[in-house]
Amino acid sequence: MKIALVAWGYIPKPPLSHSVLTVINEYKNFLEKIGHQADIINEKDVNEVIEYINNNNYDFVHLHAYSFVSEFNRNLKQKYCFTCHDGYLFKTDKWNEEFREAYQHYFNAPGIIALSHLTKDFLLKAGYSGYISVQVNGIDTQKVSFQDKGNNKAICLGWIQPRKQQKLLAKIIDGKIGIDFVGPLDDPDFVEGKTTKHLGVWSLEQVYSRLTDYSCLVLISEGEVAPLVVLEAMAAGLCIVVSESASANLHHKEFIKILPDNILTDTTPEAQQIVTDTISEMIEKNQYYRQEILEYVRENFDFSRIIYNYNDIMHEFIKLHS
Repeated sequence: MKIALVAWGYIPKPPLSHSVLTVINEYKNFLEKIGHQADIINEKDVNEVIEYINNNNYDFVHLHAYSFVSEFNRNLKQKYCFTCHDGYLFKTDKWNEEFREAYQHYFNAPGIIALSHLTKDFLLKAGYSGYISVQVNGIDTQKVSFQDKGNNKAICLGWIQPRKQQKLLAKIIDGKIGIDFVGPLDDPDFVEGKTTKHLGVWSLEQVYSRLTDYSCLVLISEGEVAPLVVLEAMAAGLCIVVSESASANLHHKEFIKILPDNILTDTTPEAQQIVTDTISEMIEKNQYYRQEILEYVRENFDFSRIIYNYNDIMHEFIKLHS
């Protein structure tokens, strides 16, 4: 089949990467491994994108740009599927105006590929009645370095911005736990401490090679939909401490701890102690679970496995609209 994977014209400046583009690139790689042709269309002008797709006879179109949905509904000649990656999808009180405007058009999209059952249920409850299926984010675990021991430190990897609450995390655990922060600094209130250091920005290659040095990933965010960084960390052998918002598709495991979204904004000493104790516990446990963590992510999220579910979704959708 001939497949179009559509982004929104985002061109990351080196050394920055973007998790959605990382996922789309892996879809292309693995679709081609099982015999399909996959093209990535990453342009800012939605009308140019639509014209290109309309003139190139694609069998399946998968849109990953929420701001393109209304124009796709109006002007794309064929049926398509859409995936929403916005971290605030479930937090309606935090939607910006652009997302609020785009969201109303989702219900006219012919198909939706949800990133979790939570997303699927949310959209069905809101009134979506078209084709909908679930495809989890994946990772090529073969690309991620893995070593048997970590450094007994935690890492918080990703854009440093208010919704990810890194400034609160750093304040709570400074002097108690060693934790490195990696990613673009987009929060003027973030302050380094004695044991909480900002290491700058890593390229994707550096992420894949350096993550395995650590023992625990921490992501206590108030808004996520299915964060790729959690899969990257598990592929590197790390234990996981995440907020409920960042826990989509994860199972109950000894090496995964899920905390409430508001645990960092709850300023009680008890809440702060829970955060500190949980991260310390996962760092300590990590030495016993690294191989099991790797096996878990390979079994549940490796692209070599999940690509076949995606293949089934494409065929099911095409059959429905043929």
